[in-house]
Amino acid sequence: MVQRLWERLAQLGFKHTTWYLDKGFCSGEVLRFFQSQHQAAVLACPIRGKTKGTRALCKGRRSYTTTYTFTDGTTVPLVMVATLVPDASGKKRRKWLAFVLLGLNWSPRQVYQRYRRRFGIEASYRILRQARLHTTSRNPAFRFFALALALLLQNVWVYLRGFIARLPTPGPIALDPALFRFDRFKDFLAHAIQQRYGLVLVIYGYSSW
Repeated sequence: MVQRLWERLAQLGFKHTTWYLDKGFCSGEVLRFFQSQHQAAVLACPIRGKTKGTRALCKGRRSYTTTYTFTDGTTVPLVMVATLVPDASGKKRRKWLAFVLLGLNWSPRQVYQRYRRRFGIEASYRILRQARLHTTSRNPAFRFFALALALLLQNVWVYLRGFIARLPTPGPIALDPALFRFDRFKDFLAHAIQQRYGLVLVIYGYSSW
């Protein structure tokens, strides 16, 4: 899949500098492909094992960069990032994140900050699921239509929120996230459909008595 995407981007003349991929793509085959193409990339790496594997690298208190060899023999630079996250009691605990770094000379802090921008994709999918149609249809065209419709609604909401929830402050654009939430946008949309097509309040059925 990665190779097909690479070839398609080349056909379109798309210029890409750095690829950001999640843990599902962190495999020897994908890593070797990027290395053969001399493509800069950052891949989240799963932390596995109890005392060995990448789990053995979760040591110390500070982030660092090392070299790691996977079980298939693929050797790559590995960035170990130490973060502090609150637990259920509110007390901060150390959580390690691992990233494969290809063709780049970034510090652990740079890797963490730049990869965080990709989290917007995950947030978009969480919002998308709130508007996606639920169907058991196996028709790929219809399922793709349902996905495209959800993406369209999400982009309309983002566009409108940029006007409605924008704060009158100098500098970079700032939004009030509570002013125009996605569920309110869906409520407005539902009311508009009801006004256009009417609202059914009564259903007359046949009595079997």
